[in-house]
Amino acid sequence: MDKYLLIWNQTKEKIKDTYDEEVYNQNFRDITNILKVTNGTIYLLCNSPLIKTKIEKFYSNQLQNILSSLTSEKLRFKFVTADQVTEQQVKEVSQAPTSEVFKSNLNASYQFDSFVVGESNKFAFRIATQVSNPDQGVYIANPLYIFGGVGLGKTHLMQAIGNAILDNDPTKKVLYIQASTFVDDYSKAAHYAKRHKSDNEEINYSPFEEFHKKYDDLDALLVDDIQSLQGAKRSQMEFFNLFNKMHDNNKLIVITSDKPADQLKDIMDRLTSRFNWGLAVDIKVPDLEHRVKILKRKLSDTHDKVVDDKVLSFIASNFSNNIRELEAALNRIINMAIVNESDITLDFAKMAIEPLIQNRKNSGNLDQYENLKSIVADFYHITVEDLIGPKRQALYTNARHICMYILKTKYGLVYDKIGSIVGNRDHSTVMAGVAKISHNAERDEKTKMAIDYIMKKIG
Repeated sequence: MDKYLLIWNQTKEKIKDTYDEEVYNQNFRDITNILKVTNGTIYLLCNSPLIKTKIEKFYSNQLQNILSSLTSEKLRFKFVTADQVTEQQVKEVSQAPTSEVFKSNLNASYQFDSFVVGESNKFAFRIATQVSNPDQGVYIANPLYIFGGVGLGKTHLMQAIGNAILDNDPTKKVLYIQASTFVDDYSKAAHYAKRHKSDNEEINYSPFEEFHKKYDDLDALLVDDIQSLQGAKRSQMEFFNLFNKMHDNNKLIVITSDKPADQLKDIMDRLTSRFNWGLAVDIKVPDLEHRVKILKRKLSDTHDKVVDDKVLSFIASNFSNNIRELEAALNRIINMAIVNESDITLDFAKMAIEPLIQNRKNSGNLDQYENLKSIVADFYHITVEDLIGPKRQALYTNARHICMYILKTKYGLVYDKIGSIVGNRDHSTVMAGVAKISHNAERDEKTKMAIDYIMKKIG
């Protein structure tokens, strides 16, 4: 706790430097108590609802920018008043041993107030905010089924529901997972049980103990990319049982998918029919005005640069189908402007993203390769920039190697060509990556499932 109190005190010092003394004294000086820290959220106790409202309305973006500059951890501040959280709730969460604190897997940065609303997602957003309300919750839609294309904000909206539920009641048990994680968890438990049974080995606990510890007694289950259940029949049956149990007990279920429930393939009918029990909402491709709003929000959250509306409209006009590509184009322009110490004019923007635009305009294989990168990045919940970039953590290298493997096995490209597509990597790096996935695909169920899913997505 001392670590987070130090971060808050450092934040207050920066607030002093940013705003005048009156603003600091009225709003921030007397906030000295951290209620608790959980799921990446630092809960701070305000003296009055008025101060809480003012901070959230006028200073939240600046506070988040300061916090991001102080630590590489994914953290956020949440301001609460004494009447929002009871003493017992605080005691239950803050005094629990670290090993017993439930891991929700939520990204604290996915909030309703950072979700850019437009005509393409307005209805989905309104329903999501209502579903997260403790007074309405499951009575609005259970399950809530959110569907739409790659990179349109489904995951953001789903996790915002989970974060809002925990904001209202930190003792709630909320779990966010990808459907592929559920399959992996169940497969591991089943494999362990089968192995020990065949060996006639006596074990002191049920192989499914950890599985049920994770999935039992949830207040809300958020499952991303439900289409990843396709073909996994035993996992589907286990999910069917979990769904029924939660639904019968009025516990919230939120699901995302790339298509409507009745278009899902290789998932048993009685499960997909249950997905339609509640309410299905779709997120469409944002229109031009909405895309410009997204770029403006991206600028205010992560960049100090001023970019003319003509430049933003130019970017939005050329990247219409995927928010990740839209934001990547903006990042490229800004980074090139910083490196070249240049102003961001319309001509400069055109020059900076001309290669990206040409890639999109080229027909045939180039489009296929770009589509593959987007699908792989979406599957692993990373950006295309991270996929082809220099990061070497296991999540990024594994996704990169999967992409290399498919470029080789599906499209038959030479290693040099694959290297140029995946971040200009050399021949030997690509060879090693392809060989690794080729080996794992025959021995590791998770790798095989990832490849099968991506191959189906690219047709």
